[in-house]
Amino acid sequence: LRKNERKKEAYRMEENLNGTAKHYTGRIPLEGLPNTRDLGGIHTMDGKQIVPARLIRSGALYEATPADITRLTGECRLGTVVDFRTSVERSQKPDPEIDGVINIFNPILNEETVGITFEDEEEGKPKQDALIGMLEHASSLGGNPELYVDKLYENLVMDEHAAAYYSRFFDILLEADDRAVLWHCTAGKDRVGVGTALLLSALSVDRDTIIRDFVRTNDYVMENAVKTADMVREKTKDVRLAECVKVLLTVSEDYIRHAFSAMETACGSVEAYLNERIGINERKQAELKRKFLIS
Repeated sequence: LRKNERKKEAYRMEENLNGTAKHYTGRIPLEGLPNTRDLGGIHTMDGKQIVPARLIRSGALYEATPADITRLTGECRLGTVVDFRTSVERSQKPDPEIDGVINIFNPILNEETVGITFEDEEEGKPKQDALIGMLEHASSLGGNPELYVDKLYENLVMDEHAAAYYSRFFDILLEADDRAVLWHCTAGKDRVGVGTALLLSALSVDRDTIIRDFVRTNDYVMENAVKTADMVREKTKDVRLAECVKVLLTVSEDYIRHAFSAMETACGSVEAYLNERIGINERKQAELKRKFLIS
């Protein structure tokens, strides 16, 4: 009986979100949030699919309009927001307070590991122009942003702090009520990308599908990345620096493959990594599947 009720609720949410589509999956059209996506409808290797409007990945909610918030709390039934950002990022662009929605601070990395905080080290205050901070960071990479990205993704899966907070993320998912859980970092691409890959792996989604979801981020962040790179090129006349900024603002499937490789090197398999480092044992995995999958 409960399974039938969940199926009816799933189809009801599909109709609300996507008109007549039988299986809803993909970007949620919002005014101020370009990279907010529902994982609902993604199929698993054991013949099930993720329930619509329950698991939502996103960039920061700072630019959310009133209409966006209405859609998230109404059609998507948002109940919990998990903020993966650092305390500095969170203070610079705080999430809006949403009535009835729990907001949980869950910093995947600290400021030093993230490497881009846009802080004035002498004053201890945020810089007014975030682009200046990005330019300084990009300049320090010596034209090799891939080195920074490789190290970042390695830290995202091997750093003890990151593992502890990804583990907490899974606990938050299991403890949440039957409304949607949304998790976000700044752009919704690196920390959220790895966290989503871990979650989809735990739900038995195949590797190719996970990678496709990861690189789809470029569909929604590329326009801003190109504009920012063009601005840098205009201001500095430095083509390499502009390209470096573009790399930092987008993703490549090489990044998530690097993360998977690091997990497999350390633990033998992604499944073993989830168990040993994140604490996703058979019981927790079964609970996740019962909560977020439907036949």
